Amino acid sequence: MKKGFTLLEVIVAISIFLIGIVGVYAVVPRIIAIGQVNVDRFIACQLGREGIEIVRNIRDSNYLEGAVSWNDGLTDCSGGCEIDYNDSGFTAYGDGRYLRINADGFYNYDPVSGINPETKFKRKIIITQPEGYILDVQVQVFWSQASSTVQEILYDWR
Repeated sequence: MKKGFTLLEVIVAISIFLIGIVGVYAVVPRIIAIGQVNVDRFIACQLGREGIEIVRNIRDSNYLEGAVSWNDGLTDCSGGCEIDYNDSGFTAYGDGRYLRINADGFYNYDPVSGINPETKFKRKIIITQPEGYILDVQVQVFWSQASSTVQEILYDWR
């Protein structure tokens, strides 16, 4: 009695092995693409949170600096505004402006300090005041594939 594999058994084994390898190679590019989408979503969420924190910081600074009103500089953004972490005030939202990354790794709109010409992200801050002691802050971050929105209600907490 001869021991060994027949030609048919070898062909079946190689076919199963090749199907497994081709399947893995077909999945890898999709995994990489999904990973990049998740990175973009994460960055967009953080940019949205930063927008909320900037507005909160202005509200708190108004109180600490003894401003006349707790919402000084915050009520003119119902149509959309832009601001960076180091800006002193809001500017009107420019639909064509993209955020840039400066030498310290921070996102901003400053073309001089940006080491990258432009990123794929835009940030729009909308502030409405439904009542005298409430600010409804909505931050929308747009990029090539999608958008993300972060919303928070800020109060006159004094």
